[in-house]
Amino acid sequence: MAFKTVTFSQDGEKNLIPAWKDYVNNYRAVNFSVKKSYDTSKTLDEKEVLVNAAIDREIANLMKVDCSFVDKEAYATNPTYQWAKFAVINKLVDMIIPDIVKEDYMQVANTQTIGYGDSAVFDIKSGDLFTVVENGNSRRHVEAQRQFTGQKALVPTNHTVTTEVDLYRVLAGKENHAEYAMKVVLSIESEIAIDIMAAVKDSFNTLTANFKENAYSETAFKKLAARVGAANGGAKAVAIGTELGLGTIMPTNDYLKMGLGETYSKIGYLPVFKNVPLIALAQKIDWSSADYDFALDDSYIYMISPQTQKLVQVVFEGGSLAIADGQFANSNLTQKVSLHKRWIVGLITNSKYGIMKTTV
Repeated sequence: MAFKTVTFSQDGEKNLIPAWKDYVNNYRAVNFSVKKSYDTSKTLDEKEVLVNAAIDREIANLMKVDCSFVDKEAYATNPTYQWAKFAVINKLVDMIIPDIVKEDYMQVANTQTIGYGDSAVFDIKSGDLFTVVENGNSRRHVEAQRQFTGQKALVPTNHTVTTEVDLYRVLAGKENHAEYAMKVVLSIESEIAIDIMAAVKDSFNTLTANFKENAYSETAFKKLAARVGAANGGAKAVAIGTELGLGTIMPTNDYLKMGLGETYSKIGYLPVFKNVPLIALAQKIDWSSADYDFALDDSYIYMISPQTQKLVQVVFEGGSLAIADGQFANSNLTQKVSLHKRWIVGLITNSKYGIMKTTV
């Protein structure tokens, strides 16, 4: 079932959407060192002002009410204003999240969006080659082999983040729409990233002996990479993990270590080891922890062939839904807003991959 989203005005399509995407690219490049291209003629703060102004215009357009002759406090408490504000913010969030997840985890995951009430069905075709055997002159057939195709369905589940808005800050014009939307994007992206890597890590015990290693050694590392590549039809394998995890991938010979010191000290890990590229994943924080615990396990190295089918499928369902309290529901003039987003993450692939444990 297809789903409809809020339609922006011509001004929104022409100005808000490009400005928002450029703001997101600039924000991620400045704050997270993500390699993104963006307009350098304006500062990030200047772009934030422009995006907020464009969002305000779009809110007014959706309200279909001329607010030019009333003070902000007269319309900021209007339920229609709250609906329009979060309708605009939800659309901005929805258009960015799938792209960010796909960019940050392009080696591991695919993303897709389905309509409300739908499920995503994936065909899993065998990646194995046929076995070729030596046969006698008088035998017509050898053991028959079939191309099996399996199926698996993913049904998204609801995820919610609840925030509190200070009505006084709204009336004073201090609520920053762009900053709020960006924080929602980063929060959801972080949670999905944790789900993606948890799906791969949790499969360790299901792997056969040739595709998992309980401890790091140079020989085991190279052997696992070679096996994954060969099992995927010759597609080159890469090793991915957190920077701390990849930092343990080193030669054991002290003489060989001497020549790697500068590169290792500069990056924190070796970009290539034994002809296997090493790719670092950005570490995440478990925001439910008491003392900012890491969310991604540093002691796991994942060997994959990115050119083959991605290991993880991320499915979004419909658009985001915002539910806000009444503007005067709370005695302290705050307003709670819950943003609901439906997604699911599943390990569904015909690619072969390996996992190695290491000691950090």
